[in-house]
Amino acid sequence: MRTAALAAALVATAALTLAGCDGKEDDVDPAKATAQLEQQRDDVRAATAELQQGAAAALGGSVTSSSGTWEGCESGGLEEFKNFRYHADARIDVESGTPRPYLDQLGQAFEEAGFGTPEPGERPGGQTLVAERDDVTASFSELPDQGDYVLLTVAGPCIDVPEDDRDDWLTRDEPTPDIR
Repeated sequence: MRTAALAAALVATAALTLAGCDGKEDDVDPAKATAQLEQQRDDVRAATAELQQGAAAALGGSVTSSSGTWEGCESGGLEEFKNFRYHADARIDVESGTPRPYLDQLGQAFEEAGFGTPEPGERPGGQTLVAERDDVTASFSELPDQGDYVLLTVAGPCIDVPEDDRDDWLTRDEPTPDIR
């Protein structure tokens, strides 16, 4: 009899424990998450504007496209993300006759924008130069076989949002995605 009572207590404890792990409970403050993500958006957009201008000046080129958007990071279920970040991309076309590798000329753009010392890296078909400023990571990529341009990617860290707000962040639009 005592074994049956113990087993029943264990089952009840397990049920209570699992009820808290069903993905329905979270301890994320919605106001704090929104404030962090909106500040991140402002930081990423400012960094993108600074870096794309610095790269265009260093390479004698021009920014031909530049935009930002929200993106999900870690899956929280089917078509759901539990955290988000702001992400921006830009393309800087390089003036004809500028010597390669273009990345060799972009360290100053990072320095002028207050980023740390850039680290070289690789990506499929090309090279990268990556640096950080506070919680924002930026990278320039050069794809020599693709043409005379560099790509800029800037993003903040992933920030958890409350479960009830996830759909809103997944479909959240920016009123002005273009960054100039």
